[in-house]
Amino acid sequence: MKLTDSRENPAASSLLVIIGLFLIGFLFLGGVIQILVMMVAGASLTDFANSDGDFSKLPNAWLGMILGQGLGSFIGFVGTAWFYWIKIEKKSWQDLNFAKIPALPVFGMVVLTQMAFMGFNGWLQELNQAVTFPESLKGLEALLKGMEDKLAETTKFFTDFTSFWQFLLVFLVIAVIAGIGEELLFRGLIMRKLLLGTGNPHIAIWVSAFIFAVIHFQFYGILPRMMLGVLFGYFYLWTGNIRVPIFAHIFNNGLAVTIMYLHNIGIVKTDLESMDDVPLSIVGFSLIATIGLMFLLKNYTNTQPSMDDGQQ
Repeated sequence: MKLTDSRENPAASSLLVIIGLFLIGFLFLGGVIQILVMMVAGASLTDFANSDGDFSKLPNAWLGMILGQGLGSFIGFVGTAWFYWIKIEKKSWQDLNFAKIPALPVFGMVVLTQMAFMGFNGWLQELNQAVTFPESLKGLEALLKGMEDKLAETTKFFTDFTSFWQFLLVFLVIAVIAGIGEELLFRGLIMRKLLLGTGNPHIAIWVSAFIFAVIHFQFYGILPRMMLGVLFGYFYLWTGNIRVPIFAHIFNNGLAVTIMYLHNIGIVKTDLESMDDVPLSIVGFSLIATIGLMFLLKNYTNTQPSMDDGQQ
């Protein structure tokens, strides 16, 4: 499935512009937006000064932080993709697709593949968390673990909710906004630009997945997140339609949020943390099932008629 267009801007310069726009949008504007939303939610400058950088101590912290993250993610991911693709390249969202929306069985296979993948990815999470550094790099290890602990605290603060409206808001921010924005940026733009520059879809998929994992600034989750990015990349390559990895990303994040909510209200007894200790037999079955389903998906999409380049 061809995902590039000879009329696009050159790959190397495009990647630099895209990443630069993202850093400005997500890190700078996102931080400013987070602070402004917290102030609207009731925090004063004195509250910020007394918080020691811990926004969870501020008034109406949960609502302010989740709304700030949602707006920041929207500006950082969707805003970057929109500004680059629509304003700089002068293209439409439809130009991200080189095939029509696939039939429902494709979305069913995407769900089954992700469900099968969970066991193997849980094992990758265990491996990643068990990484130790040599003595000469213990300072770096302590820094990365400190960042990991801080992110874990923030995640726990976000997901410690029991009301349905909070669940809907978290689902919107973590599943829908992140799913749409991150796929537009990492698969729709960065992956296709890497493909345009290298001519190799596998290099494009793996490198864009690595960038996707690194930009989350979570070393002890980089391996499973990268493999998810690889999965989404092949979904895009084989279907030629950006809606498929967007759907997959929303499903992945949305399932995690739903399990957290059901655990918080006592319907599900097992939380996501206890799901990391995966028996090797399950890991092996998960890997074999994932590979098998990926082959089925690839073969199925190859037999489906696709539309000509640029026609939607």
